[in-house]
Amino acid sequence: MKLEYITTRDLENSEGKITGKVRVIKFKEEEDARVIYKCPKCGFEEEKREKWKKPFSFRCSNCNLLIRVPSLRREIKKLRKRS
Repeated sequence: MKLEYITTRDLENSEGKITGKVRVIKFKEEEDARVIYKCPKCGFEEEKREKWKKPFSFRCSNCNLLIRVPSLRREIKKLRKRS
């Protein structure tokens, strides 16, 4: 299988602290992405498949929090503004 997209990101809670993590893997041969995450709000951990779309987002199965995976370009801009 050929990779189309892969990323691992830290997730911040509402206070700006890193309390979660997400890994997204998308193969060209599959329509869905594989998602492994720890929710930054409730700490729930799960592995599931979600419909692939850009920008990528999904909901926590436990608390229904919308988790967004922004583009790296936007994350870099955000980090530059902080420093």
